[in-house]
Amino acid sequence: MNKLLIAVATALTVASLPATADIRWNYIGAGYTDAAGDGPYIEGSVQIAPAWVLRADYSRQSVGRFDFNVIDVGVRYLTGFKLDFSPQSQTYLLAGLDSYSGDADETGAYFGAGVKHALSPQAELFTEASYHTIADNYSSLAGGIAFYLSPDWAVRSSLALNSGDTKNEFRFGVSYQF
Repeated sequence: MNKLLIAVATALTVASLPATADIRWNYIGAGYTDAAGDGPYIEGSVQIAPAWVLRADYSRQSVGRFDFNVIDVGVRYLTGFKLDFSPQSQTYLLAGLDSYSGDADETGAYFGAGVKHALSPQAELFTEASYHTIADNYSSLAGGIAFYLSPDWAVRSSLALNSGDTKNEFRFGVSYQF
């Protein structure tokens, strides 16, 4: 119980630290994912209007001798809602389409909400909660960090904890901000 209290207190303290950098939405990236299968991914995000961000990613995953493609295309609506304990954070709503293709093809929608916080000029955190209608319908709680090596390059990592029989997802990669 003490470890849980310490973890919660640390998370709240980190989230309430003043940010000295802007949140960055425009980037392209590549890396490794371990989800339903494992393999490389490419992703991109671009702010197309003051309150809208377009996002897409593609991964080629393998499970044993079976290969399949995963495509995710979606939007983020930046709400402008400010959190009392962390006014520098950006809250957003998300929606989009997931698609798996390989031996069996399946497409579904997802929706949810998230928070992105520029912790410092070198670190940016995000947390998302979402619901997906693909496969057996599942909920997901994801979190991640982008650590900026320079103004243009970042190392990114994330973990998504999924409900039901859906395997959790881990990602690690690099990105270029523009």
